[in-house]
Amino acid sequence: MSPVSNTLTAVWSDNAVLEITDTGPAARPPCCNAQSPFNMIMKNNHLAATGLTRSLALPCLLALCSLARAEIEFQVTGVDDALRENILNHNDTVRLGRSDLLSDRELGGILKAAEDRARDALRPYGYYQPAINGRFFRRDDDQPVIELNVEPGPAVIVRELEITIEGPGEKMRELRSWRTAWPLKSGTRLNQIVWEREKQAALDIAASNGYLEASFSSHEIALDLDNNAAALKLNLQTGRRFVIGDIDFGEHVLKPGIIEYVPRFQPGDPYSARLMDDFRLDLWRTGYFTDVDVSESRRTDVSPPVVDLRVELATATRNSFQGALGYGTDTGVRLQTSWSKHPFSNRGDRVDIGIGWQELNDEFAVRGTYKLPILQRTREYWIADATIRFENQDLELKRDNEDENFLKIANGNVDERHVKLGWLKVFNLKSGEKQTFLTPFVQYLNSERDYDLLAPDTTIPGTLSEAEFGALLHGTDNALSAGVDIDIVAIVGKSFETRGRRDRAWIFGASRSAGSETDFVQAYLSTRRSILRGERWKFIVRAEVGYTEADVDAFSVDVDGVPLQLSVTELPNFYRFKAGGSASVRGYAFEELSNNNIGSNNIVTASAEVEYRLTNKWSVAAFADIGNAFNDWSEPELKLGTGIGVRWYSIAGPIRLDIAQARDFVGKPWRVHVTIGTPLL
Repeated sequence: MSPVSNTLTAVWSDNAVLEITDTGPAARPPCCNAQSPFNMIMKNNHLAATGLTRSLALPCLLALCSLARAEIEFQVTGVDDALRENILNHNDTVRLGRSDLLSDRELGGILKAAEDRARDALRPYGYYQPAINGRFFRRDDDQPVIELNVEPGPAVIVRELEITIEGPGEKMRELRSWRTAWPLKSGTRLNQIVWEREKQAALDIAASNGYLEASFSSHEIALDLDNNAAALKLNLQTGRRFVIGDIDFGEHVLKPGIIEYVPRFQPGDPYSARLMDDFRLDLWRTGYFTDVDVSESRRTDVSPPVVDLRVELATATRNSFQGALGYGTDTGVRLQTSWSKHPFSNRGDRVDIGIGWQELNDEFAVRGTYKLPILQRTREYWIADATIRFENQDLELKRDNEDENFLKIANGNVDERHVKLGWLKVFNLKSGEKQTFLTPFVQYLNSERDYDLLAPDTTIPGTLSEAEFGALLHGTDNALSAGVDIDIVAIVGKSFETRGRRDRAWIFGASRSAGSETDFVQAYLSTRRSILRGERWKFIVRAEVGYTEADVDAFSVDVDGVPLQLSVTELPNFYRFKAGGSASVRGYAFEELSNNNIGSNNIVTASAEVEYRLTNKWSVAAFADIGNAFNDWSEPELKLGTGIGVRWYSIAGPIRLDIAQARDFVGKPWRVHVTIGTPLL
């Protein structure tokens, strides 16, 4: 590790005040190199003379060390780890010969140089007047040791602070937040490492928002060592904001009017680093390319200055295969495989087919999707989606809504075939930082259910007639519906820093007059927000509400002499709401919160979670969830779950382990939930 140093050029002024300057930020690299850019005025003549003496002593020391060939051991006491490490780093370049070749006089000279280096190493941390007691000795094997006992002395305290931001970007929220959060406030210890880090952070913020010419017109540290005080002065000039210039897509095999509409921006829109990252990612997500390279070229001779983009694409029609084996506490073991052909032709269309199985309910599904860009129409697509799903379900009742155990009365298969056709329009908002996906659609569903009583000779007396009970166990649902789906996404960052929002809404309906088995209308709205506060705190909130206008059949049945209520919606199984599980109400089993465990017309859930980062990859969380799926709005019977969790941000994505308690079940049982992925996506 390189030592943190403040080696600069010294020049005497007429009034005997030492002025230490550099040649400006363009001439030297940022912090943690041997030469750090800042201007300093030292009001201390003794320090000035000492500095000149050192400048003469250093060549002598180097000449002395050039005669030797091995190492000396250095020991440092009296300071914390950061200071000790920097002192040792300042001395780790000393290489000497065999110990029997070094006289005590030579070791004394090396000791003096080591003390001087130690003083230099303390200055970036605000200690300019240390007391250093050094000695040298030899071990039994003649190994020379230099020991430095360091008393840092009084720290230089920031007494005056002046930070100004000027230029077109002076009102930028991120820069104003940077200035507000400036750590070297009045009364704090001077720390040049923090000084350089924060300067670079400001330049990074400005550049990422398009102010690529930002620089500091003034960056000074004025020291008064008689009073151990420092005055800091920074003036940031943001300069002009760059905009997007020409976009050259080069040669590719796709028809014009396909790739040209991928960008979330147009020439003349403000440039930002995030916009460029999204552009590269969007090009990859199309699946058309085997290689994507976007180069940027700045032009400052125009007003406003521009960044031209040159896009080089390697395009080839290809087949992609993927497979995955997973496990979740909600679904058990999962197996998935998929095949994609993209682009399917030079029109930019693509086909995706996936097959999956999960242990829960022995569910097997096959899904195929087709997406075709509409030529010469910005970010518009025809879409088609077909799904075949087979699932084994239990028809269950509860003796008491506060009991976690169900009474199973039947088991059977639910087979579904679903086709959806639509038109997708993508809107880019806030310069592409937020996207809205609007999809009007029509869909057809064919669903068959076939339940068998667990005991074939079982009868269930009550208000349920034999014909009604038979229709409950066996039947076919056909539904032709139409509606619109809106999905709004504004998510940035990764790992713990993932933040933003996702909102979704839909409304659709079916009618017997259009060939459906039943009439229904369903509306749904959900929101998820992730908010960062500082470097360690994150707050996640989510809520959803769904309403369906569909008939409900309510029956009273007797099971083992106990009267129970059976509530079954006429809504097809594919559209029913269920709550519970790691992504819903934790503490309860996956989708167990609904009428008779087969789904309901309505749903209400909400969640609040606070997460605290321990390290870059680990964090802990506490949460509370509430909700239920139900048929009767007069009796929603919302269930509460609370718990704690651990988060590990791995290469494969965040892995979440939650332990939650079902507060509204008898005995308040605990349940473990394991999930992979961010809750926003």
